[in-house]
Amino acid sequence: MSRDDKPKQFHALAGDASLLRQTLARMPQGIVDDVAFGAPCVIGSAALAPLLEAELAGTGDFRLVLEPAIRDTAAAIAAITALHEAGPGDDLLLVVPSDALIEDHAAFRTAVARAARTAAATDAIMLLGIAPTRPETQYGYIETGEPLGEGHAVRRFREKPDADTARHYIHQGGFLWNAGMFLFRPGRMAEAFRKHQPQIWDCASQAVRAARIDGCRLWLDAPSFSAAEKLSVDYAIMEKADNIGVVRAGFDWDDLGSWAQLHDHAPKDDKGNALDGDIIAVDSAGNHIRARDAIVAVAGVDDLVVVAEDNKVLVTRRDRTHLVKDVTALFKERFVGSVAHDRSEAAIRRWLFDACLPFWAGPGIDDVHGGVHEGLGLDGAPGTYASKRMRVLPRQIYSFVHAGALGWNNAPGGLLETLFETLVSTAWDTTDGGWIHRFNPDGTVQDGRRDTYDQAFVLLALAWLHKAGGFDDARAWADRTLDFMDARLADRRHGGFVEDTSGSAPRRANPHMHMLEAMLAWYDATGETGFLDRAEAMVELFDARFFDAAAGTVREFFADDWTPLSDDPAHTAVEPGHHYEWAWLLLRFADRRSRPGLEDKARVLFATARAFGHHPATGAVADTMRPDGAGQSATARCWPQTEALKAAIALEKRGVSGATALRRQMIDVLFDHYLAQPVSGGWVDAIDPNGKPIAADMPASTLYHVVCALAEHLQAD
Repeated sequence: MSRDDKPKQFHALAGDASLLRQTLARMPQGIVDDVAFGAPCVIGSAALAPLLEAELAGTGDFRLVLEPAIRDTAAAIAAITALHEAGPGDDLLLVVPSDALIEDHAAFRTAVARAARTAAATDAIMLLGIAPTRPETQYGYIETGEPLGEGHAVRRFREKPDADTARHYIHQGGFLWNAGMFLFRPGRMAEAFRKHQPQIWDCASQAVRAARIDGCRLWLDAPSFSAAEKLSVDYAIMEKADNIGVVRAGFDWDDLGSWAQLHDHAPKDDKGNALDGDIIAVDSAGNHIRARDAIVAVAGVDDLVVVAEDNKVLVTRRDRTHLVKDVTALFKERFVGSVAHDRSEAAIRRWLFDACLPFWAGPGIDDVHGGVHEGLGLDGAPGTYASKRMRVLPRQIYSFVHAGALGWNNAPGGLLETLFETLVSTAWDTTDGGWIHRFNPDGTVQDGRRDTYDQAFVLLALAWLHKAGGFDDARAWADRTLDFMDARLADRRHGGFVEDTSGSAPRRANPHMHMLEAMLAWYDATGETGFLDRAEAMVELFDARFFDAAAGTVREFFADDWTPLSDDPAHTAVEPGHHYEWAWLLLRFADRRSRPGLEDKARVLFATARAFGHHPATGAVADTMRPDGAGQSATARCWPQTEALKAAIALEKRGVSGATALRRQMIDVLFDHYLAQPVSGGWVDAIDPNGKPIAADMPASTLYHVVCALAEHLQAD
């Protein structure tokens, strides 16, 4: 459970709150039990900043210090010490790990008070030691010496002993577990660092001086902090410094390092089973069973640990749970990094950054004729196509810019500049304005129609370029595009836009959905309400024309006056993927401007698609269905899966029942059936109802859907 993207302290392993929140609760701000606690300072990895901020929300004032690299506890403590060294001389810093269980908060604060009084009187660095309750081989030990204030001087630190040595410590007495909790005067700790670890001190204090401050957040300077030697504070300072003391803590403590320890603290039934989740236990006793998104049944077994979570199952004897560390090592060796088995945030980010984006920014670029390839073959080589859709070019531009905003910094040099120049130099109709529809394979114009759908995607790409900076012409091109649309494509009589400059029929809802997306992107990039007004015009059209309240669906095809077409089954079919996509966009709009009933409509679309739009065998979203929910198509393309993921995340944030489960389902569907094949970084474009791939190639245009959906997923937690 404790992984790089969600370590142990973020889990509620004992009680309803995470271990981090329980740690903060032990140290309330103000005077409690004769101890005056200031606002907490929490230091952790910058990669975990969203998780940390979510955990700290509502806990009162705090300061969040973010590490750009993991350099172990010595550099972290040095940075915090440097941050506070200039403060009042009689203030003490209390350092506690955030992943241990201490249930007696009053006894904890009493021990802190005793250590604080001793530190103030003796200027010692004081530790809180735990009275051993068993001959534990996984903890370090503190050997106590002469009395010191309300505790003892530390005679020496002992590493994790073998079983016989641990039993000897217990029998002899005078040994305490080292729980990693200590307090000190900042100036005292600074002196110890300057004397014993000057390199770490110089790097950490420079990282503080050059830090970027953003409200309550302090981002340590990356080059300085990353240069610090990687050492634990025990080895770097505690085992070398003079005047180290320890107070024997009067509370029970557990670092919850194994499932057996969790079992000790968990509530149990009358047979000693600790059951968490949907579990059936028959003639079984003394088991610890945890089930997430699965039903676990045990029968006739005792003293086992069974964990089913995130498509993984662990089974071990309760007295052998120390072997889980070996399981973890083998898991990392064999499976971590492969999204075929690992669906963690870190694995998905690696797939996106290290496989997908380099693939489409490499073989996906048309270095001969300019722009991007229409698609690639299943072997990853450029395919042969009769034409190239212009819209693919701005979709790829959007994808690479958005990926950069997520932290992807390995784009080939000049990639965006080249693609932007190709767009503006080859795709704009210089005689009449607007962006053309299709290129020939050699990059010349094949179809000069100006299509509303195409214009919307150029506007989306331009918004992201403008927001990213460095593309000064992006706004001018957007204004020029909107002027063209207002003059040549806007329908002043019936509302919305026509399909294209040739007067093609029928009219569709889909281009207007993407205009809504583009205008929201421009509003986010500029804050100008004119773009939000244009977005609202698309929402009004959805309300008046596209949304079928009786069926809970989105109509797709219309006559010129927006009368729904009903003469052809193809015109009456609805698309579950568009239901999800509309729901996501409507909620985004609602976050920016209140509109009565809009969120309710988004929920209806979500419910309709979830109830009727998925193939039963795979869980994948079908391409189409009838408005009554019957008649699912036999195909399920990749893009509807990404839209279901985006909608699930948006509704999950609003506490909608089933949204969390659907989010997990769609991640599994995407990587089980689409994104982990046929080549690294590519995708299967379509499967049949039983999951068999049926696509002949990999459309490049899918990158837009994949990047947008995975960005939502990676930024949601």
